[in-house]
Amino acid sequence: MPWSPVRRCRLEVTVLYSEARVLLVPASHRLAGKEAVTAGDIAAEPLVGCTGMGVEWTTFWRLEPRSGSEPAPVGPTLAETYEDKLEAIADGTAIAIVPAGDRRHTLRPDLVTVALDGIEPCQIVVATRTADTNPLVTAFVRSAKDLLVGPITSVATPPAHSV
Repeated sequence: MPWSPVRRCRLEVTVLYSEARVLLVPASHRLAGKEAVTAGDIAAEPLVGCTGMGVEWTTFWRLEPRSGSEPAPVGPTLAETYEDKLEAIADGTAIAIVPAGDRRHTLRPDLVTVALDGIEPCQIVVATRTADTNPLVTAFVRSAKDLLVGPITSVATPPAHSV
């Protein structure tokens, strides 16, 4: 089962579905035109560092531990917001690994995704307090299970078109 940072808390976790992780790079990056890449293909690439993220969360999204026990290189920008992260990637100073279904980057024609082969997916979950008896919580979890049933099937960003 894929890793989840909430499993260690005193929460009940309902897995809705699993979703692939993809590489987010500038459109001009050497890997931008690839159909898919592996963790080995990006081993030397600097990844965007993000503030406020715990060690377990960070290691999952940075594909750590890596072979040879070397940590993933970190780019020069420490992002405080998602927009900061996108700017660092667009500037070409770092890349990132994101969920395939996170489509916020699609507003930026200078960014593209590339499928990542050979890595475990992330999970989309609903986390509630253990033994919560609130009927609204129960109804929300039931609705989420009924309505949020699967990942986006296409993981790569379509090529940009000239206007």
